[in-house]
Amino acid sequence: MSIQTVQIELPGSLLARARVHRPDEARELVAFLLEGYAQEIEKTQRQQAYEAYYAARTPEEEAEELQILADFSVADAEIAGESAL
Repeated sequence: MSIQTVQIELPGSLLARARVHRPDEARELVAFLLEGYAQEIEKTQRQQAYEAYYAARTPEEEAEELQILADFSVADAEIAGESAL
């Protein structure tokens, strides 16, 4: 992972509202907000990819997947029964 440096200017009133008083606090806040934003973008892209995948499946692929899930449901039920003990 390479680190890139970005310089931004924030209004003092915004920093005051966020109760940020030092430059390192501002950096941490901006990094936190950008990380959250990036994660939401990735989540949205992943959701769109899943939707596209499921929309493009053929009926045969869907039937095969349902059969696999049915095959594993027995094992899942056994594990759920064991963990309830």
